[in-house]
Amino acid sequence: MSELLFETDWLGSRPVYYNERTGVASRDVNDVIVFADLEIDAEALPPYLAAGYSVFGHTPVRHVRRLAPSARLWRDDEGRLRAEHVPLELDALLAERRTEDEIIDMLRTRVRAAESATAGDLVIPTSGGYDSRLLNMMVAEPARIRSFTYGVTPRQDDSDQVARARALAELLGTRWERVHIEPFHSYLDAWDDIFGPAMHAHGMYQMDFYRQVRSRCRGGELVLSGIFGDWFEGKDDARVPEPLSPREVERMVFTHGMHADPSACILPARGVLAEEYFEANRSALRSHRRRVIEGVRFRMTLLSYLLRVPELYGFRTDAPFLDVALATAMLTLPDERRQGRRWVTEYLDSRGALLPDAGGWGRYWLYWPVMRAQPLQPLDERLLAEVVRPDYVRWINRTVGWRGLWYEGYERLRRRPGFRRVADRLRARGLRQRRIEAYHAYMTLRPLQLLLQKRDAARAGLLEPAVRAGAGVGIDSSAADAGRAPAARSTDGRPAVP
Repeated sequence: MSELLFETDWLGSRPVYYNERTGVASRDVNDVIVFADLEIDAEALPPYLAAGYSVFGHTPVRHVRRLAPSARLWRDDEGRLRAEHVPLELDALLAERRTEDEIIDMLRTRVRAAESATAGDLVIPTSGGYDSRLLNMMVAEPARIRSFTYGVTPRQDDSDQVARARALAELLGTRWERVHIEPFHSYLDAWDDIFGPAMHAHGMYQMDFYRQVRSRCRGGELVLSGIFGDWFEGKDDARVPEPLSPREVERMVFTHGMHADPSACILPARGVLAEEYFEANRSALRSHRRRVIEGVRFRMTLLSYLLRVPELYGFRTDAPFLDVALATAMLTLPDERRQGRRWVTEYLDSRGALLPDAGGWGRYWLYWPVMRAQPLQPLDERLLAEVVRPDYVRWINRTVGWRGLWYEGYERLRRRPGFRRVADRLRARGLRQRRIEAYHAYMTLRPLQLLLQKRDAARAGLLEPAVRAGAGVGIDSSAADAGRAPAARSTDGRPAVP
């Protein structure tokens, strides 16, 4: 007889991790890692570095897997785990045709169903982009909306995101507030407690954002997230070309540069994970609509934090654009209407919500101030030498440290009208801004460093038994620590956050 432990939705929006060897499963990847016996997976490490998060169902930890989307995880009487694919007729869904008006009605119905099932306010993180605009506009009772926005520019109130969100709130007559993001490197350890080696540590600003939103709300509110609306609407169609070889699959893990250099890895790898994925999905990947879905499935490992972080602060979350019927309906629109999200643009324009004159500055500077306000501790070159080249770690430390400040000066300089010509000449000679590149590499390597540090601490007996042995569904950590057969148990604890 088998016991069902977990089931994932069609996109895997709530990641599940399991240890093939121990039979432990949990939504928290740290729960399933046996730190005292930790081994780095040589095949999974380069894809992790290239993407900035775990891909192909593998994590950088050997034997620790991520359950695929649309799948069930079973455990038999012997404690063995079995992953089972749940059939989903995506091709049939993509064969249905909906009009643009029908899709808007589907979105409105989906939002209002969440609204009617919720008492009190509706919290909508509002960037002023198309997706958050649509969510605000679909709510039946605008008086219940509490929208919040943070800026990504040095003077956060000057951000175009803030300007658009403010203009939208004035148009709809809703309550809106700007949240000033404080330096967020203080959340690095809390981030690792939650997400571990599943992804790079770049989303701590979301923790500061929701900490402040929580202080302004009564409690129990629903957060409506616009996650991945842009992909299904058509924005990123051109960015998901058909992969013609396993090497080209990496283009589907689209990361905005938030990753490290996989060539810095010193562990031997044959690239079999990309090959296996490519061969298993070769037919489906010929369809650009299926490629969008696969791209979202890859990225969901990372962007699931947009759902998880609000919950850590006591909110409930709902992501209407992830509804399978709505998402596939948007994918079936004609290509010329999806290109550049033309159909969404025209809808917003027809409602006076295009906001072309909202103003604001669109440059992305979120990481620059925090690197100065909270300098990063250097990565441990000696420890990381087990997995990546020491010279690469030295370059990262040097560039995110004070020696890299001149990159910020150069970036500011080339935006001043009187100096742009000089900056353009330097750029033509090969000079490029590499401080943010080093920052992303730092945040990708830091979870690996913490893995190795926890391994060493566990082997020295300095970690709690539950941490050394795993604490997810399917294991009694005290029994495992004592060498006895594990008994089934379930935990639902949340890690503390500052």
